Amino acid sequence: MTDRTLLEAYADTGDSECLGIFLKRYETSLIRFVSNFLGDEGIAQDIVQETFLKVARRPGKLLGVRSFHNWLLKVARNQSIDHLRRVIRQRRHSSRLQQEASSQAAQADTAIETLEHSERSARVRMEIDRLRPKLKEVMLLKVQESKSYREIAEITGLTVTNVGYLVHQAMQALRSSLRDLREDT
Repeated sequence: MTDRTLLEAYADTGDSECLGIFLKRYETSLIRFVSNFLGDEGIAQDIVQETFLKVARRPGKLLGVRSFHNWLLKVARNQSIDHLRRVIRQRRHSSRLQQEASSQAAQADTAIETLEHSERSARVRMEIDRLRPKLKEVMLLKVQESKSYREIAEITGLTVTNVGYLVHQAMQALRSSLRDLREDT
């Protein structure tokens, strides 16, 4: 059955089995994207669950989109950004209350970031994680999700030209930060 057929069956009859089949098709991809975007698989699973609840509550809304996968990625991305905003607000509040704890956390973050990884893939992943959030986001969508510039623009709300520029910036930053890996080969 096609995605559209499954969604229509759920929207018309409430057939939860059809909804389950539809959601299962996208679950792995969404969890992978959100997990890499946020760096936490547990939170990623919660966010993907929230994304799926939006589909379950209003399946008709999804029937009007061109690409189900892109729409789901956009919703998951927006929820991830909301999560990051909440985390930032909580951190600001905590830092006001406990400057010492914040200082220790920053030192721990710095120590973690400076650890050397023995495998090239782990090193590349670390460098992608270190990119500015917008650069990281477009790189994950481009490389991991194999999305075109147009699809990335649709998901992020950016222009296609801006997506191309951000991908170019990210590639330059990665080329510079991974220079030592190229010199070793």
